Amino acid sequence: MSEGSAGAQDRGADLTGLTMRYAEHLAALRYADIPADVIHKAKTIIRDGVGNQIAASAISEPASRMIELVRGWGGAPQATITGYGLKVPAPMAVLCNAMLGHGVELDDAHGTGLIKGGSVLVSLALASAELAGCSGEDVIAGIVGGYEIAIRIAKAINPGHRQRGYHTTGTVSLIGGAAMATKLLGGDAEQIACAIGLATMQSAGIQAFLDDSCMAKPFSPGKGAMNGMMAALMARSGFTGPRKALESREGFLNAFTSAVRGADLVDGLGSHYAIMEVGFKPHAACRYAHGPLDLAQAMYWQDEVRLDQVEGVTVHMSELAIRQASKLPCPNLNVAMGSTQFGVSLAFALGGNGLREYWAGFKMPEVHAAAASRVQLVAEPGFGLGGRQAMLEVRLKDGRTLRARSEEPRGEPTNPLSDEEMDRKFLGMAGMAIDDDRAEALSRCLMALQAEPKASIIPGMTVTEDGKPALRAA
Repeated sequence: MSEGSAGAQDRGADLTGLTMRYAEHLAALRYADIPADVIHKAKTIIRDGVGNQIAASAISEPASRMIELVRGWGGAPQATITGYGLKVPAPMAVLCNAMLGHGVELDDAHGTGLIKGGSVLVSLALASAELAGCSGEDVIAGIVGGYEIAIRIAKAINPGHRQRGYHTTGTVSLIGGAAMATKLLGGDAEQIACAIGLATMQSAGIQAFLDDSCMAKPFSPGKGAMNGMMAALMARSGFTGPRKALESREGFLNAFTSAVRGADLVDGLGSHYAIMEVGFKPHAACRYAHGPLDLAQAMYWQDEVRLDQVEGVTVHMSELAIRQASKLPCPNLNVAMGSTQFGVSLAFALGGNGLREYWAGFKMPEVHAAAASRVQLVAEPGFGLGGRQAMLEVRLKDGRTLRARSEEPRGEPTNPLSDEEMDRKFLGMAGMAIDDDRAEALSRCLMALQAEPKASIIPGMTVTEDGKPALRAA
């Protein structure tokens, strides 16, 4: 196929020069041109991403194992590992921080794009600020522009990309992240286009972890962030990359999916802000599990249903939701967070699905037993391939049956969490590893990030007192 004819694209969508169009758009984007509501959303995303990293620094085994490897490798002290304060080469720092960001299943998510950009883009933005001395305004603008590219690509290639087994958070976030990092490092449109090309050449991430319970899931965005930083640093050094890498015959769109919705790539570029489509997670679980968890928690609190009263639970979900969020057994905390069966059992046991509930519930044999024997997932054809609707049917030992339905999980832009809920979420996450006063000070700083002449102060504010993160008492 020739340039501009990537995949089975929508008729009428001209993708000629798409890579350079994205690069020019990002290069020209300025903080002063961004609407106030978009700025607020970007700051909330940055704060949410930082909170995820701090929380994971206290409890994520996969991330801690990677951090110890990186510590042993050493290297130039360029960027900070969240919570630990360890300074390492920037690609290594973002590898660790993106693994932290994805390590507690609370990172932001885009519905149809099937992408969680915060773990990768927030890590890259803050490391770039350390390297280049960027202002808070610079970082905010970079996040807005990086999300624009990542979300547009993710929307355009899914669900076909996911159906091939790819993990969009790993394969696509690095493209927007590399472009953003290049801008923050002082690159022009030509260098941003080169970085996009170099990032696409490194795009990787399959979801084999869904078929074998292991630690590998957060490695996908971790490696994506590392590759994105490599692409940005290479481009800024003068290393040229393919500047038609998205749209060309041998490019990303042809290689990674069989169908491309061209309109998602180009319509409204410069006037519509894709970052506004991002949702936030209230529960420390795979996003596809959130609908059932909302319903189970409501039954716990409103109907006073407790786990020991439950005979059995049937959860109706979409086909892709079951593929994505059906994990048994649960040998580690990350797997438990990705299991709808475990999450529903936990909700009936403790009434919540926050980090502290998962931390406590993982040690409860009765929750594991209920997940394995009393919770059944059933594909609901009416929900489509990847719908996020959910139905819960709970059979109680006293003979009653309770039923409830959710059309979409809490936290989506059309069913949003309030600013106050997002405040509490951040303080709860940060409070896993740093004291309340420091968490509140960091929250205020991040939500006024535009006032910071040097955003490089942020990573240092995440570091625990002794550089050895550990779970604090509630």
